[in-house]
Amino acid sequence: MTPAAQTRALRKELAAWAAEPEWALLARNDLLRHKPPQARGHRWYRRAQHALAMLGLVRPHVTKYSWLPTLKHAQPGGSYRTLMIWAPSVERDTLRRYCEGFVQRLQTPCALVPVLVTDVSDFAYFSRLRWLVEYVPELSGDGPSYRERKLRYLAWRYRDALVVPAALGTASPSDWEEVMRMKL
Repeated sequence: MTPAAQTRALRKELAAWAAEPEWALLARNDLLRHKPPQARGHRWYRRAQHALAMLGLVRPHVTKYSWLPTLKHAQPGGSYRTLMIWAPSVERDTLRRYCEGFVQRLQTPCALVPVLVTDVSDFAYFSRLRWLVEYVPELSGDGPSYRERKLRYLAWRYRDALVVPAALGTASPSDWEEVMRMKL
């Protein structure tokens, strides 16, 4: 499968996940839910919406805020775009090789901020990359899979990001350009 076809399939899968988020999880973990709206009418509307959401009649309120995929010590200048590198179920050494390829491609000043989604716990290596890493471990236990729920949440959280498979790190320059020109 070509890198462009892999990317197309991955983006289609993540778009399907992002279209159906787990609203209870999003509302429960809403970072700004305790900050009340300024206007009285908005506060009453929010209370009514909360009551209807508790009854299951409408979706709960989730505060819209920008998600900064940058680290404090690695802030890009100007405008930027999130590059989400999708790497669950990739072996440690293979992932390192892919990451080295991305580092080489992103050395020139560009407007891409990489975010790595992985289940590999190689944090010493990842800290040297200066990238944000979304760690998705495999946990055992009863109930719904934590890994599956977090992957779906990340698909929703980074729904506006440029998503690429990790294997693109070692792809040819022509494949890289083709994937970068693809529409979301």
